[in-house]
Amino acid sequence: MTAHAPTGSPVRKIPLDLRLRRLTVQRVDELSASVRRVALAGPDLAGFECHGPSDHAKVFFPAEPGAPLTLPDVASWGGRQDPRHVVREYTVRTYVPSSDELVLDMAVHAHGPAGRWAAQAAVGQELGVLGPKTSKIGPTDRAWYLLVADETGLPALTNWLERLPRGVRVHAFVEVGGPQDEVPLPRREGTQVAWLHRGDAEPGSTTLLPDAVAATPLPAGGPGWVWAGAEAGAVRAVRRDLTERGVDRKALSMTGYWRRGVANFDHKSPEAQG
Repeated sequence: MTAHAPTGSPVRKIPLDLRLRRLTVQRVDELSASVRRVALAGPDLAGFECHGPSDHAKVFFPAEPGAPLTLPDVASWGGRQDPRHVVREYTVRTYVPSSDELVLDMAVHAHGPAGRWAAQAAVGQELGVLGPKTSKIGPTDRAWYLLVADETGLPALTNWLERLPRGVRVHAFVEVGGPQDEVPLPRREGTQVAWLHRGDAEPGSTTLLPDAVAATPLPAGGPGWVWAGAEAGAVRAVRRDLTERGVDRKALSMTGYWRRGVANFDHKSPEAQG
């Protein structure tokens, strides 16, 4: 497969073989009070590929936790709004072919089927995984990086920290509920991580992320790169602030992973891109 970058974009794209896989939970680890790590495996994992820090796949869940998993015929599947199937998007946290494991970090919450499933996830249960369709590889040669995320963007932010060269300047802002929701992040020279705690406020209802970014001077000394994955309104506010401060739009890779009050939000919609 050949990697290519769209005209004017520093992001390389690698098309992948889009297949639907039935996989089995091998282990479940507690990362924090609100995030569980689920490792999946099985014969269907053969041929899986994932190269970019924010590569994502569609994950199919049972209709109810503990119920049998029913997967669609992809050729006739009606898409994310098909009422016959529960599907959500997840960033691939890690995939190491030698380990034969696909790892997803899943937020635990009571207001959606995916969060409820994650809360009771156990070895032997099944999930369906479709994709990734494309790997997107951002630049790793910039003078500085700004990373912005809430719980949904934490896996990709962690992937970025693992992939960036040692010593490069990185400033990361992460919004979570409180100290109990923080997860271990790679320790890197030149990296500053600020955890923003919303306390009792509802997820997606604060301005913690855009306020923190707006209060941070942009580094000098060369071109930078900004990645963001969080609630759509917060991402839009961050994008607006940075473009008003003169950051080139081609240096921004920002996506609203979800939108407060909108079920099964489409992260590829114009609203998600701001």
